Amino acid sequence: MRLSRMLALGLALSTAASVGSAHAATTVTFWDFFGGGDGIRMKQIVDNFNASQKDIVIQRTTQTWGNPFYTKVHTAVISGQTPDVMTYHLSAVPAGLQKKDLRPFSAADLALGGLKSGDFQANLVSTLTSDAKNAGGATGLYSIPLDTHTFVLYYNKDLLKKAGLIGANGMMAPVKSVADLTKAMQTIKTKTGVTPVSLSTNQDPADVWRLWYSLFLQQGGTMVKGGKLYLGDLDTKGKAALQVMADWTSQGLLTKNVTYPAGVALFTAGRSAMMMNGNWEVPTMVDAKAKGQIKFDYGIMSFPALYGGNSATWADSHELAIPNNSKNPMSADKLKAVMTFIGYVNKQGGQTWAGGGHIPSYLPTQTSAAFKSLQPNVQYSATSAKDARLEPNVPIFGVGGPVYDAVGVNFGPVLLGQASVADGIAKFKASLTKLGQ
Repeated sequence: MRLSRMLALGLALSTAASVGSAHAATTVTFWDFFGGGDGIRMKQIVDNFNASQKDIVIQRTTQTWGNPFYTKVHTAVISGQTPDVMTYHLSAVPAGLQKKDLRPFSAADLALGGLKSGDFQANLVSTLTSDAKNAGGATGLYSIPLDTHTFVLYYNKDLLKKAGLIGANGMMAPVKSVADLTKAMQTIKTKTGVTPVSLSTNQDPADVWRLWYSLFLQQGGTMVKGGKLYLGDLDTKGKAALQVMADWTSQGLLTKNVTYPAGVALFTAGRSAMMMNGNWEVPTMVDAKAKGQIKFDYGIMSFPALYGGNSATWADSHELAIPNNSKNPMSADKLKAVMTFIGYVNKQGGQTWAGGGHIPSYLPTQTSAAFKSLQPNVQYSATSAKDARLEPNVPIFGVGGPVYDAVGVNFGPVLLGQASVADGIAKFKASLTKLGQ
Protein backbone atom coordinates (compact mmCIF):
# COMPACT_ATOMS: atom_id res chain seq x y z
CA MET A 1 0.00 0.00 0.00
CA ARG A 2 2.80 2.38 0.89
CA LEU A 3 4.50 1.70 -2.47
CA SER A 4 1.21 2.27 -4.30
CA ARG A 5 0.70 5.58 -2.53
CA MET A 6 4.25 6.65 -3.40
CA LEU A 7 3.74 5.72 -7.06
CA ALA A 8 0.44 7.59 -7.14
CA LEU A 9 2.02 10.64 -5.52
CA GLY A 10 4.91 10.53 -8.01
CA LEU A 11 2.48 10.32 -10.92
CA ALA A 12 0.49 13.24 -9.56
CA LEU A 13 3.60 15.37 -9.14
CA SER A 14 4.80 14.45 -12.63
CA THR A 15 1.43 15.36 -14.11
CA ALA A 16 1.34 18.65 -12.20
CA ALA A 17 4.84 19.48 -13.39
CA SER A 18 3.93 18.78 -17.00
CA VAL A 19 0.79 20.92 -16.72
CA GLY A 20 2.76 23.73 -15.09
CA SER A 21 5.40 23.46 -17.81
CA ALA A 22 2.75 23.63 -20.52
CA HIS A 23 1.44 26.88 -19.02
CA ALA A 24 4.77 28.46 -18.09
CA ALA A 25 4.72 32.21 -18.61
CA THR A 26 6.44 33.61 -21.70
CA THR A 27 9.16 36.02 -20.63
CA VAL A 28 9.60 39.09 -22.82
CA THR A 29 12.79 41.14 -22.46
CA PHE A 30 12.15 44.85 -22.94
CA TRP A 31 14.82 47.54 -23.36
CA ASP A 32 13.88 51.19 -22.98
CA PHE A 33 15.74 54.48 -22.53
CA PHE A 34 13.28 56.27 -20.25
CA GLY A 35 14.35 58.18 -17.16
CA GLY A 36 12.63 60.77 -14.97
CA GLY A 37 8.89 61.12 -15.38
CA ASP A 38 8.91 58.93 -18.49
CA GLY A 39 10.65 56.14 -16.61
CA ILE A 40 8.15 56.30 -13.76
CA ARG A 41 5.22 56.09 -16.15
CA MET A 42 6.66 53.26 -18.22
CA LYS A 43 7.34 51.29 -15.03
CA GLN A 44 3.70 51.79 -14.04
CA ILE A 45 2.50 50.57 -17.44
CA VAL A 46 4.76 47.49 -17.32
CA ASP A 47 3.74 46.68 -13.75
CA ASN A 48 0.06 47.01 -14.66
CA PHE A 49 0.54 44.80 -17.70
CA ASN A 50 2.31 42.10 -15.71
CA ALA A 51 -0.43 42.18 -13.07
CA SER A 52 -3.05 41.72 -15.79
CA GLN A 53 -1.38 38.66 -17.36
CA LYS A 54 -1.11 35.00 -16.44
CA ASP A 55 1.03 33.82 -19.35
CA ILE A 56 3.32 36.78 -20.14
CA VAL A 57 5.96 38.50 -18.00
CA ILE A 58 7.79 41.65 -19.13
CA GLN A 59 11.37 41.97 -17.88
CA ARG A 60 12.27 45.64 -18.29
CA THR A 61 15.79 47.05 -18.44
CA THR A 62 16.48 50.76 -18.84
CA GLN A 63 19.50 51.64 -20.97
CA THR A 64 21.33 54.94 -21.48
CA TRP A 65 19.45 57.41 -23.70
CA GLY A 66 20.77 58.53 -27.09
CA ASN A 67 23.71 57.21 -29.07
CA PRO A 68 24.78 54.62 -26.42
CA PHE A 69 21.36 52.98 -26.70
CA TYR A 70 21.45 52.63 -30.48
CA THR A 71 25.05 51.42 -30.43
CA LYS A 72 24.09 48.73 -27.92
CA VAL A 73 21.09 47.69 -30.05
CA HIS A 74 23.28 47.33 -33.14
CA THR A 75 25.84 45.28 -31.20
CA ALA A 76 23.05 43.03 -29.93
CA VAL A 77 21.73 42.50 -33.45
CA ILE A 78 25.18 41.50 -34.70
CA SER A 79 25.64 39.05 -31.85
CA GLY A 80 22.10 37.68 -32.02
CA GLN A 81 21.56 38.50 -28.32
CA THR A 82 18.80 41.06 -28.64
CA PRO A 83 15.87 42.03 -26.43
CA ASP A 84 12.46 40.93 -27.66
CA VAL A 85 11.06 44.45 -27.87
CA MET A 86 12.56 47.91 -27.40
CA THR A 87 11.82 51.59 -27.50
CA TYR A 88 13.08 53.59 -30.47
CA HIS A 89 12.92 57.14 -31.79
CA LEU A 90 11.22 57.70 -35.11
CA SER A 91 14.08 60.01 -36.07
CA ALA A 92 16.51 57.09 -35.62
CA VAL A 93 14.57 54.73 -37.89
CA PRO A 94 16.43 55.66 -41.13
CA ALA A 95 19.79 54.91 -39.50
CA GLY A 96 18.36 51.74 -37.95
CA LEU A 97 17.19 50.53 -41.33
CA GLN A 98 20.52 51.32 -42.91
CA LYS A 99 22.20 49.14 -40.27
CA LYS A 100 19.49 46.46 -40.67
CA ASP A 101 18.62 46.64 -36.97
CA LEU A 102 14.81 46.59 -37.31
CA ARG A 103 12.34 43.81 -38.06
CA PRO A 104 9.28 44.85 -40.11
CA PHE A 105 5.71 44.56 -38.82
CA SER A 106 3.10 42.97 -41.05
CA ALA A 107 -0.63 43.62 -40.83
CA ALA A 108 -0.93 40.13 -39.31
CA ASP A 109 1.64 41.06 -36.64
CA LEU A 110 -0.35 44.17 -35.72
CA ALA A 111 -3.54 42.13 -35.52
CA LEU A 112 -1.96 39.95 -32.82
CA GLY A 113 -1.98 43.05 -30.61
CA GLY A 114 -5.43 44.16 -31.72
CA LEU A 115 -3.93 46.97 -33.81
CA LYS A 116 -3.89 48.22 -37.40
CA SER A 117 -1.88 50.99 -39.06
CA GLY A 118 -4.96 53.21 -39.33
CA ASP A 119 -5.15 53.37 -35.52
CA PHE A 120 -2.24 55.81 -35.40
CA GLN A 121 -1.56 59.45 -36.21
CA ALA A 122 -1.23 59.36 -39.98
CA ASN A 123 1.93 61.43 -40.43
CA LEU A 124 3.85 59.11 -38.10
CA VAL A 125 2.95 55.97 -40.04
CA SER A 126 3.50 57.56 -43.46
CA THR A 127 6.89 58.85 -42.36
CA LEU A 128 7.88 55.40 -41.18
CA THR A 129 7.07 53.83 -44.52
CA SER A 130 8.93 56.55 -46.43
CA ASP A 131 11.87 56.17 -44.05
CA ALA A 132 12.08 52.53 -45.04
CA LYS A 133 12.05 53.39 -48.71
CA ASN A 134 14.62 56.19 -48.37
CA ALA A 135 16.95 53.96 -46.40
CA GLY A 136 16.99 51.40 -49.19
CA GLY A 137 14.71 48.85 -47.56
CA ALA A 138 11.34 47.51 -48.55
CA THR A 139 8.55 49.96 -47.82
CA GLY A 140 6.83 48.89 -44.62
CA LEU A 141 6.21 49.57 -40.96
CA TYR A 142 9.36 49.07 -38.91
CA SER A 143 8.26 50.56 -35.60
CA ILE A 144 4.95 51.31 -33.93
CA PRO A 145 4.27 54.89 -32.79
CA LEU A 146 3.72 55.54 -29.12
CA ASP A 147 3.55 59.34 -29.04
CA THR A 148 4.50 62.67 -30.50
CA HIS A 149 6.82 64.80 -28.42
CA THR A 150 7.57 68.28 -29.60
CA PHE A 151 9.01 71.71 -28.79
CA VAL A 152 6.78 73.98 -26.70
CA LEU A 153 7.00 77.26 -24.82
CA TYR A 154 6.62 77.26 -21.03
CA TYR A 155 5.91 80.64 -19.44
CA ASN A 156 5.74 82.16 -15.97
CA LYS A 157 2.35 83.88 -15.79
CA ASP A 158 3.34 86.02 -12.82
CA LEU A 159 6.37 87.48 -14.59
CA LEU A 160 4.57 87.92 -17.89
CA LYS A 161 1.71 89.67 -16.12
CA LYS A 162 4.24 92.05 -14.59
CA ALA A 163 5.52 92.70 -18.11
CA GLY A 164 2.00 93.27 -19.44
CA LEU A 165 2.09 90.18 -21.63
CA ILE A 166 -0.82 88.16 -20.21
CA GLY A 167 -4.13 88.52 -22.03
CA ALA A 168 -7.61 88.81 -20.56
CA ASN A 169 -7.97 85.03 -20.91
CA GLY A 170 -5.06 84.49 -18.53
CA MET A 171 -2.82 83.16 -21.30
CA MET A 172 0.27 84.61 -22.92
CA ALA A 173 -0.53 87.29 -25.48
CA PRO A 174 -0.09 85.97 -29.05
CA VAL A 175 3.18 86.56 -30.91
CA LYS A 176 3.04 86.28 -34.69
CA SER A 177 6.56 87.10 -35.83
CA VAL A 178 10.18 87.04 -34.77
CA ALA A 179 9.89 90.78 -34.18
CA ASP A 180 6.87 90.24 -31.89
CA LEU A 181 8.68 87.63 -29.82
CA THR A 182 11.87 89.68 -29.67
CA LYS A 183 9.91 92.72 -28.47
CA ALA A 184 8.18 90.59 -25.82
CA MET A 185 11.54 89.27 -24.63
CA GLN A 186 12.97 92.79 -24.44
CA THR A 187 9.95 93.96 -22.46
CA ILE A 188 10.36 91.08 -20.01
CA LYS A 189 14.02 91.90 -19.49
CA THR A 190 13.30 95.59 -18.91
CA LYS A 191 10.30 95.20 -16.61
CA THR A 192 11.24 92.12 -14.59
CA GLY A 193 15.05 92.02 -14.65
CA VAL A 194 15.15 88.25 -15.28
CA THR A 195 16.46 86.40 -18.32
CA PRO A 196 13.52 86.23 -20.76
CA VAL A 197 14.09 82.68 -22.12
CA SER A 198 16.07 79.69 -20.88
CA LEU A 199 17.37 77.19 -23.41
CA SER A 200 20.02 74.51 -23.02
CA THR A 201 22.97 75.69 -25.13
CA ASN A 202 25.92 73.86 -23.57
CA GLN A 203 27.05 70.19 -23.56
CA ASP A 204 23.83 68.84 -25.08
CA PRO A 205 23.15 70.46 -28.50
CA ALA A 206 19.68 68.91 -28.83
CA ASP A 207 17.72 72.02 -27.81
CA VAL A 208 19.82 74.23 -30.08
CA TRP A 209 18.94 71.90 -32.95
CA ARG A 210 15.24 71.87 -32.04
CA LEU A 211 14.98 75.66 -31.95
CA TRP A 212 17.06 76.21 -35.07
CA TYR A 213 15.19 73.52 -37.02
CA SER A 214 11.80 74.98 -36.01
CA LEU A 215 12.82 78.46 -37.17
CA PHE A 216 14.20 76.92 -40.38
CA LEU A 217 11.02 74.92 -41.04
CA GLN A 218 8.75 77.90 -40.45
CA GLN A 219 10.53 79.72 -43.28
CA GLY A 220 9.72 76.79 -45.56
CA GLY A 221 13.21 75.34 -45.35
CA THR A 222 13.92 71.72 -46.20
CA MET A 223 16.96 69.47 -45.90
CA VAL A 224 15.67 66.61 -48.03
CA LYS A 225 14.70 66.52 -51.69
CA GLY A 226 13.97 63.35 -53.59
CA GLY A 227 14.86 61.31 -50.54
CA LYS A 228 18.38 62.75 -50.48
CA LEU A 229 20.21 65.31 -48.36
CA TYR A 230 19.63 68.84 -49.65
CA LEU A 231 21.65 71.82 -48.43
CA GLY A 232 20.35 74.53 -50.76
CA ASP A 233 18.30 76.33 -48.09
CA LEU A 234 21.05 76.61 -45.50
CA ASP A 235 22.69 79.75 -46.87
CA THR A 236 19.38 81.63 -46.78
CA LYS A 237 16.77 80.22 -44.40
CA GLY A 238 19.31 78.35 -42.29
CA LYS A 239 21.45 81.44 -41.89
CA ALA A 240 18.40 83.58 -41.02
CA ALA A 241 17.35 81.10 -38.31
CA LEU A 242 20.81 81.04 -36.74
CA GLN A 243 21.02 84.85 -36.93
CA VAL A 244 17.83 85.14 -34.87
CA MET A 245 19.28 82.88 -32.20
CA ALA A 246 22.62 84.70 -32.21
CA ASP A 247 20.86 88.05 -31.84
CA TRP A 248 18.85 86.77 -28.89
CA THR A 249 21.92 85.48 -27.06
CA SER A 250 24.00 88.59 -27.75
CA GLN A 251 21.20 90.79 -26.37
CA GLY A 252 20.86 88.68 -23.23
CA LEU A 253 17.36 87.54 -24.21
CA LEU A 254 18.25 83.85 -24.46
CA THR A 255 20.56 81.97 -22.11
CA LYS A 256 23.97 81.00 -23.42
CA ASN A 257 26.46 78.47 -22.10
CA VAL A 258 23.73 76.84 -19.97
CA THR A 259 23.40 73.08 -19.47
CA TYR A 260 20.08 71.26 -19.77
CA PRO A 261 19.48 70.82 -16.00
CA ALA A 262 20.49 74.43 -15.37
CA GLY A 263 18.08 75.68 -18.02
CA VAL A 264 15.18 73.84 -16.40
CA ALA A 265 16.27 75.00 -12.93
CA LEU A 266 16.36 78.65 -14.03
CA PHE A 267 12.75 78.47 -15.13
CA THR A 268 11.38 76.48 -12.20
CA ALA A 269 13.12 78.87 -9.78
CA GLY A 270 11.51 81.88 -11.46
CA ARG A 271 14.84 83.21 -12.74
CA SER A 272 13.75 83.07 -16.38
CA ALA A 273 10.31 84.08 -17.62
CA MET A 274 10.00 81.46 -20.35
CA MET A 275 11.57 78.14 -21.28
CA MET A 276 11.86 76.59 -24.74
CA ASN A 277 11.90 72.84 -24.22
CA GLY A 278 10.15 69.60 -25.02
CA ASN A 279 6.73 68.68 -23.68
CA TRP A 280 8.44 65.87 -21.74
CA GLU A 281 9.20 68.42 -19.01
CA VAL A 282 5.48 68.60 -18.16
CA PRO A 283 5.89 66.06 -15.29
CA THR A 284 8.65 68.23 -13.84
CA MET A 285 6.29 71.19 -13.73
CA VAL A 286 3.25 69.25 -12.48
CA ASP A 287 5.16 67.44 -9.74
CA ALA A 288 7.10 70.52 -8.59
CA LYS A 289 3.91 72.58 -8.45
CA ALA A 290 2.14 69.88 -6.45
CA LYS A 291 5.03 69.79 -3.95
CA GLY A 292 5.06 73.57 -3.59
CA GLN A 293 8.48 73.84 -5.18
CA ILE A 294 7.20 76.19 -7.89
CA LYS A 295 5.91 79.43 -6.43
CA PHE A 296 4.29 80.86 -9.58
CA ASP A 297 1.47 80.09 -11.97
CA TYR A 298 2.65 78.77 -15.32
CA GLY A 299 1.25 78.09 -18.76
CA ILE A 300 2.36 76.07 -21.77
CA MET A 301 1.73 76.84 -25.42
CA SER A 302 2.72 75.37 -28.74
CA PHE A 303 5.83 76.93 -30.21
CA PRO A 304 4.55 80.12 -31.87
CA ALA A 305 4.26 80.60 -35.63
CA LEU A 306 6.84 83.32 -36.32
CA TYR A 307 6.94 83.39 -40.11
CA GLY A 308 3.66 84.27 -41.80
CA GLY A 309 1.54 81.82 -39.85
CA ASN A 310 3.68 78.76 -40.62
CA SER A 311 3.51 76.84 -37.33
CA ALA A 312 5.75 73.88 -38.30
CA THR A 313 7.75 72.79 -35.25
CA TRP A 314 10.44 70.18 -34.59
CA ALA A 315 9.01 66.90 -33.30
CA ASP A 316 9.94 63.28 -32.79
CA SER A 317 8.08 60.16 -31.76
CA HIS A 318 8.81 57.41 -29.27
CA GLU A 319 8.25 54.05 -30.91
CA LEU A 320 8.13 50.38 -29.99
CA ALA A 321 10.17 48.11 -32.23
CA ILE A 322 11.44 44.55 -32.57
CA PRO A 323 15.16 44.03 -33.25
CA ASN A 324 16.08 42.20 -36.45
CA ASN A 325 17.52 39.06 -34.89
CA SER A 326 18.28 36.79 -37.86
CA LYS A 327 20.54 34.53 -35.78
CA ASN A 328 17.83 33.71 -33.22
CA PRO A 329 14.47 34.41 -34.87
CA MET A 330 11.49 35.03 -32.63
CA SER A 331 9.06 32.16 -32.11
CA ALA A 332 5.36 32.51 -32.89
CA ASP A 333 4.52 32.38 -29.17
CA LYS A 334 7.07 35.08 -28.35
CA LEU A 335 5.77 37.29 -31.17
CA LYS A 336 2.22 36.93 -29.85
CA ALA A 337 3.41 37.93 -26.37
CA VAL A 338 5.35 40.94 -27.71
CA MET A 339 2.41 42.17 -29.77
CA THR A 340 0.06 41.71 -26.82
CA PHE A 341 2.34 43.99 -24.81
CA ILE A 342 2.61 46.58 -27.60
CA GLY A 343 -1.16 46.63 -27.93
CA TYR A 344 -1.55 47.10 -24.18
CA VAL A 345 0.95 49.97 -24.00
CA ASN A 346 -0.95 51.90 -26.66
CA LYS A 347 -4.49 51.06 -25.65
CA GLN A 348 -4.62 50.57 -21.88
CA GLY A 349 -1.43 52.52 -21.15
CA GLY A 350 -2.01 55.51 -23.43
CA GLN A 351 -3.54 57.84 -20.85
CA THR A 352 -0.84 57.00 -18.32
CA TRP A 353 1.83 57.76 -20.92
CA ALA A 354 0.12 61.05 -21.80
CA GLY A 355 0.68 62.10 -18.19
CA GLY A 356 4.33 62.51 -19.16
CA GLY A 357 3.36 65.43 -21.40
CA HIS A 358 3.34 63.40 -24.60
CA ILE A 359 0.63 63.39 -27.25
CA PRO A 360 -0.53 59.78 -27.73
CA SER A 361 -0.24 58.58 -31.32
CA TYR A 362 -2.98 55.95 -30.81
CA LEU A 363 -5.98 57.85 -32.13
CA PRO A 364 -8.67 56.44 -29.80
CA THR A 365 -6.63 57.79 -26.86
CA GLN A 366 -5.69 61.05 -28.60
CA THR A 367 -9.35 61.81 -29.38
CA SER A 368 -10.75 60.62 -26.04
CA ALA A 369 -12.52 62.94 -23.62
CA ALA A 370 -10.06 61.94 -20.89
CA PHE A 371 -7.05 63.08 -22.91
CA LYS A 372 -8.75 66.23 -24.18
CA SER A 373 -9.36 67.32 -20.59
CA LEU A 374 -5.87 66.45 -19.30
CA GLN A 375 -4.05 69.46 -17.83
CA PRO A 376 -1.73 71.03 -18.74
CA ASN A 377 -1.55 69.03 -21.99
CA VAL A 378 -4.79 70.54 -23.27
CA GLN A 379 -3.03 73.90 -23.55
CA TYR A 380 -0.84 72.70 -26.42
CA SER A 381 -1.70 69.15 -27.52
CA ALA A 382 -4.23 69.82 -30.29
CA THR A 383 -2.12 72.35 -32.17
CA SER A 384 1.22 70.71 -31.41
CA ALA A 385 0.12 67.39 -32.92
CA LYS A 386 -0.93 69.21 -36.08
CA ASP A 387 2.20 71.37 -36.22
CA ALA A 388 4.67 68.53 -35.60
CA ARG A 389 7.35 68.14 -38.27
CA LEU A 390 9.67 65.20 -38.00
CA GLU A 391 13.40 65.19 -38.62
CA PRO A 392 14.74 64.70 -42.16
CA ASN A 393 14.41 61.12 -43.39
CA VAL A 394 18.13 60.66 -43.94
CA PRO A 395 20.25 58.29 -41.79
CA ILE A 396 22.65 60.97 -40.54
CA PHE A 397 19.82 62.71 -38.66
CA GLY A 398 18.00 61.54 -35.56
CA VAL A 399 18.54 61.24 -31.82
CA GLY A 400 22.13 60.34 -31.03
CA GLY A 401 23.08 60.86 -34.68
CA PRO A 402 26.10 62.76 -35.98
CA VAL A 403 24.08 65.85 -36.94
CA TYR A 404 23.59 66.66 -33.25
CA ASP A 405 27.38 66.75 -32.84
CA ALA A 406 27.68 68.96 -35.94
CA VAL A 407 25.17 71.38 -34.43
CA GLY A 408 27.05 71.57 -31.14
CA VAL A 409 30.47 72.05 -32.73
CA ASN A 410 29.39 74.62 -35.32
CA PHE A 411 26.45 76.51 -33.80
CA GLY A 412 27.72 76.57 -30.21
CA PRO A 413 30.55 79.05 -30.89
CA VAL A 414 28.13 81.32 -32.77
CA LEU A 415 25.78 81.52 -29.78
CA LEU A 416 28.75 82.25 -27.51
CA GLY A 417 29.83 85.14 -29.75
CA GLN A 418 33.03 83.34 -30.75
CA ALA A 419 32.18 82.84 -34.44
CA SER A 420 30.05 84.56 -37.06
CA VAL A 421 26.74 83.21 -38.29
CA ALA A 422 28.18 82.88 -41.81
CA ASP A 423 31.10 80.86 -40.48
CA GLY A 424 28.81 78.63 -38.41
CA ILE A 425 26.57 77.83 -41.36
CA ALA A 426 29.50 77.24 -43.72
CA LYS A 427 31.10 74.77 -41.32
CA PHE A 428 27.74 73.09 -40.65
CA LYS A 429 27.25 72.61 -44.40
CA ALA A 430 30.74 71.14 -44.69
CA SER A 431 30.01 68.73 -41.83
CA LEU A 432 26.73 67.58 -43.40
CA THR A 433 28.35 67.16 -46.81
CA LYS A 434 31.01 64.92 -45.29
CA LEU A 435 28.47 62.94 -43.29
CA GLY A 436 26.22 62.46 -46.30
CA GLN A 437 28.91 60.97 -48.51
